[in-house]
Amino acid sequence: MTTTAPQRFLVTGAGGCIGAWTVRQLLDEGVAVTAADLNDDFRRFRLVSHGRETEKLDFVRLDVAHADEIAAVVKDRAITHIVHLAALQVPSCAADPSLGAMVNVVGTVNLFEAVRSEGRGIGLVYASSGAAYGSSSFSSSGIVGDGSPLLPDSHYGVYKVANEGTARVYAMNNGIGSVGLRPFVVYGVGRDQGMTSDVTVAMLAAAARVPYHIKFGGSVLLTHAADCARTFIAAARAAKGSGDAICLNVPGQRVGMESLVTLIGEIVPESRGLITVDSIPIKFPALLEASALEAVIGEAFNRPLEGGVRETIGQFEAALSAGLLVAP
Repeated sequence: MTTTAPQRFLVTGAGGCIGAWTVRQLLDEGVAVTAADLNDDFRRFRLVSHGRETEKLDFVRLDVAHADEIAAVVKDRAITHIVHLAALQVPSCAADPSLGAMVNVVGTVNLFEAVRSEGRGIGLVYASSGAAYGSSSFSSSGIVGDGSPLLPDSHYGVYKVANEGTARVYAMNNGIGSVGLRPFVVYGVGRDQGMTSDVTVAMLAAAARVPYHIKFGGSVLLTHAADCARTFIAAARAAKGSGDAICLNVPGQRVGMESLVTLIGEIVPESRGLITVDSIPIKFPALLEASALEAVIGEAFNRPLEGGVRETIGQFEAALSAGLLVAP
């Protein structure tokens, strides 16, 4: 009789938004998971976990810039799959490019080195970003596909492109397979950092019935954080045993910011007129060609926008009522 070997996931950047949702999803599946981050701030996990006790987490304090720390965790915990999310966001990379490169680029190299040192098949997925494409004006009609030219116009985007190159070299030279995923704008409970977090903060403001101004306009491609987490988990499983390095776009729901504000007002009528949006469009692509993602992971997780926004606002209302959050 064939038995499936037990899985143990390592999630780096577990304290972030996608990290918190990833840890919750794995625990809900009953899969062993080691949550790693630079600090033990679990407030986002508490928000998305519906009361799951954090003291039962296998948490390890980890600085991905230190290669020996990563190697020890992978070996000592007998890690079978890695979801690599540890990174500094766009504003932090702009403020301190050297630190951004150390965390985002060197940290990713260290992770691949840990997998190489183990000499066994580990399913590895890492977070690239839609920022790797640069401004939407760089691409024809703002449409991008998995193989479109990467022309980043930020330190953060440059670091993500470097990581995709790192993955390709480790596949060619060492046979290490991996999947890189390029999310665009992620929204949902726990998304409170980064340039595009205004989308989620606006939903929190609506839940609290307070004013909020979104600091960009135009159209965006929105992916719910829970769907993004499921995509990362599925990609890590697909990468195990592969010798190829591929990088794929994460699908989302395209919406104009004015239309999003209207939708929020329909869900929370009391918020009408409280949420406003800037006229200057954000410089992110918002149109995707068909991605190969579904062929790789078997299913594209991409819930309808209205349901995702309604669920997010409902979760914020519950968190505000419970005193877990304050109004923005």
